[in-house]
Amino acid sequence: MQLICEGHPQITGVSPGIRLVLNKPTVLEEPVLQGDSTADALGCSIYGSVIDDGGTFRMWYQAWPRDWDGSDEVSVACAESDDGVNWRRPSYGLVECSGGKQNNLTDLAVHCPSVFIDPHGGVEKRYRAFGYTSAEKLKGRYDHDIGAVGYYTAYSPDGVKWQFDSAEPTWHHADVITSTWDPYAGRALIALKYNGESAGMFRRRFFTAHWSDGQATEPVSAFIPDEHDDTAARERGFTSADYYGVGLMPTPGPTIGFLWNFRHQRPLGYLESQMKSYGRLGRVDLSIVYQLERGGRWLHLPGRPDWLCAEEAPEWARGALYTASTPLSVGDETWLYFSGTQDRHGWCGVGMTAREWRSSLVGSGGFARIGLAKWRRDRIMGYEASLREFIDLSAGRTGEGESGGWLALNAATRPGGAIRVALLDGNFEPVAVAGDRVVDGAKW
Repeated sequence: MQLICEGHPQITGVSPGIRLVLNKPTVLEEPVLQGDSTADALGCSIYGSVIDDGGTFRMWYQAWPRDWDGSDEVSVACAESDDGVNWRRPSYGLVECSGGKQNNLTDLAVHCPSVFIDPHGGVEKRYRAFGYTSAEKLKGRYDHDIGAVGYYTAYSPDGVKWQFDSAEPTWHHADVITSTWDPYAGRALIALKYNGESAGMFRRRFFTAHWSDGQATEPVSAFIPDEHDDTAARERGFTSADYYGVGLMPTPGPTIGFLWNFRHQRPLGYLESQMKSYGRLGRVDLSIVYQLERGGRWLHLPGRPDWLCAEEAPEWARGALYTASTPLSVGDETWLYFSGTQDRHGWCGVGMTAREWRSSLVGSGGFARIGLAKWRRDRIMGYEASLREFIDLSAGRTGEGESGGWLALNAATRPGGAIRVALLDGNFEPVAVAGDRVVDGAKW
């Protein structure tokens, strides 16, 4: 099934009253995982991934330990669940933390860990990971031979014990990276933070790259903030904006992005050595972007609306929101895990440092907690008609000797409403469809 969106090549016409709508997700009121062990006492960030691994949900997340020293964290924990909501922490006995090894830490040792199953990896390289790290960040706790700061790739047979592919980074720059396997293209899709000038200001920007069978492409520009993002920020009480990251969802048609919009509050930071001002404090909200064809331009929805605004999130997530690297399908729903914080990025209140703020929340779930947003499958956006409207779709031609085609409908109707389907060049009566179905077929 193809996600429907503005500009889709199969949409050949729409009547004047039909409109594109963004469907907001249902968000669980309580977090599904929060700080509850020495390894993650300060908090749990889904700067990571969740996958369905043969019927067991597995989550790789950034664990903020009780003895956090105030620097970028590279501790990566792995939790498991039977239902995706109630999680357990296996004890791997692998990495020392706060004086002991009885914890669920892996030895991946990266910031922003993205993990997926590599269908070409074989037994020894079944799990593939991307992340940001350096020798200095390992602090002597891990037995890995790596060097300069940058984005690294790693592999594992079990998702717990990892090996880096190289002692040097696959890509330079820092420090946020997300990745997922694109089964429709047969390769991984990666988004990497590449800071630089944009719309008269030094900003966080994101490039994309691909990876397959150990070969990586050079990153190309993809998500570049502009003056429209600044306008959206000012409408919400902030001064400017850039992008802090992006979750990725490949589909058979468009690729969807869950963009982390970092809206800056004053004062701006200043890099004296580079003579550059930049946003360092503010709120992070989520919006939807999409790419009609692989390698094409990334598009915003008209007006760049929020899909999930931190201000409207549960109380524990009203400062900033960050998504997992990719969502996953669960029955007739799509699930996306996200991190929420009460504090804004870089701002914990007057007179409070980040370390003081985070330490004050030990024992009560930590500063960062992991939540769950869900929606009906393939309904992240769509077209809505309040009155009688039409939409024309090109379904392709039926070749000689073929039995015909079919149109899959993913639609909901209000009481008294219906959808009528007809072939424009046929002699059939319209077929009325009513109800609420994720997949319903119209055949000819």
